[in-house]
Amino acid sequence: MKNSDQKFNSTKEDSSPVSQVNFVDYTPYSEQEIQSNIPFACTSLMVTDKNQNVYHGRTMEFTTDQIVTNLTYYPKGQTFQHPAPDNSLGLKYTAKYPMMALTVPVSSVDPMGAMQGVNQEGLSFSLNMMTNSDLKEVDPSQYPNSVPFTSFGEWAIANFANIDELKQGIGTVSFWSESIALIGGLKSPFHFAFYDKTGHSVVVEVAAGVLTVYDNPSGVMTNGPAFPWHLTNLNNYANMNNLEVNAKKIGKLTLMQPDSGAATSILPTSSTSVGRFVKGFYFSTFANVVDTPEKQIVELAHVMNNFDRPKNICTTQVAVPGNEAKTVTLTEFTIWTVLTDLSQGALYIRAYADMNYTKYTFEQYAQSTQMVNVPLY
Repeated sequence: MKNSDQKFNSTKEDSSPVSQVNFVDYTPYSEQEIQSNIPFACTSLMVTDKNQNVYHGRTMEFTTDQIVTNLTYYPKGQTFQHPAPDNSLGLKYTAKYPMMALTVPVSSVDPMGAMQGVNQEGLSFSLNMMTNSDLKEVDPSQYPNSVPFTSFGEWAIANFANIDELKQGIGTVSFWSESIALIGGLKSPFHFAFYDKTGHSVVVEVAAGVLTVYDNPSGVMTNGPAFPWHLTNLNNYANMNNLEVNAKKIGKLTLMQPDSGAATSILPTSSTSVGRFVKGFYFSTFANVVDTPEKQIVELAHVMNNFDRPKNICTTQVAVPGNEAKTVTLTEFTIWTVLTDLSQGALYIRAYADMNYTKYTFEQYAQSTQMVNVPLY
């Protein structure tokens, strides 16, 4: 990596044979991962309209809505600087474009961690959870050039207008993993989906300690396993189709559906990350395509309703720290859903307690020269 000893991989690089061979042993989940298995499920996907404008939908699931999420507007010229691993000052950078993000105090080094965001040029991202995402340690000589991985999305939309620029610039910075107390001390267990106005999408995640960029032809991302696994798993659904077959003669019987909707019977029934990835691919692929942004946002809202999770549908029993004999029941639910219009620079946000979406635009903050925080609930 330029200016760093940290490695960077890209699936676009030539894959000619090399002499180095990596042997990977099966490693069971650590006790820390088992004990900190707090649900944090999210679904991210992309649709386009008839004019090839791009729209990004995302749900955010967690077990509490007591951690306040803000809609945060950053003007062009906003300065960012986060700590390095030794609490010295890391890389200082300035937003080249106005930005809107949903920020949550999930990180101790970045109290306004951006979970979701877009800049005025139409580069959008989602931060989703994925365990086993601990980056290799950064050499101390690179601490002044470092950014915590939790802030990766913020750094990207502050600096780049599209994914091609992101790919070119990603190797110039050293990213490091911090322990996140909110999720059991796991080290930055995240990966990121990016979308731009051309319809290009990539996933950035950690593979064997190394930052890796994957082109994303599916336009979908959920949580673990690793992104290439999800693409491989889609091969099990090669007969996916939205065309209904309501009557068919099989043997001596003619079978007839009493209702419509049989096309979705191929889809997984669970709400796991694996099931949601397949369903996300289905719904985004076959989403109704219309001719105006106002209509397409409505279509995207209907798609995202398929990933809205009510409270108490799935529950988990978790031991109380310091009192293993006592457990508490957690229920994961969709704390907010975001629809992003990349071309028009608009976010539509719906919190769990809301029936309708609230619209935020760059235009409404055009006169703001300072950062603006709007609590969502």
